Amino acid sequence: MADLYALDLAFDLLESTPEAVLAELRRQLAPGGILSSRGPAARIGGMLVGEFAPASHPGWALTSRQEVHEEELPALEDLLLVLAPHIRRPGPVGRIRHYEHESPDLLVLREGRVVQVALDPR
Repeated sequence: MADLYALDLAFDLLESTPEAVLAELRRQLAPGGILSSRGPAARIGGMLVGEFAPASHPGWALTSRQEVHEEELPALEDLLLVLAPHIRRPGPVGRIRHYEHESPDLLVLREGRVVQVALDPR
C-alpha cells in the first residue's frame, strides 16, 4: 500500500494577503513545490492541476488538485498554516483522501486554522 493522498483545494485569499505569503504559494505551485504537478494523475485518476490568479472580487483565487505523498504532509500543513489567516471566509477549503479510501476528509477553516474533519469514521 502506498502512502499517497488525493488533495483538492479551492478557496479565495483576501486582497490584503502579504506579498511574502503570495510568494510562498507561488513557490509551491512552481516546479518542485507540493502543488506543482500537472497532467494525468498516476494513482487517483483525473488530472493534476494548480491555478492561482486574481479573483473576480478583490483578492486571489486558488484551485489545486494533487497527489501528495505522506512525507509531503508536513509541508502541506505548514503551507495551510501560513495561508489560513488570509483565507476569505470560514468553512470548507478542500478535501484530502488516502487513495485507497472511498471517502475524503474535509479541510475546514475554523477559528483561523485549517482542520481535518472525517466524513466517514474508519
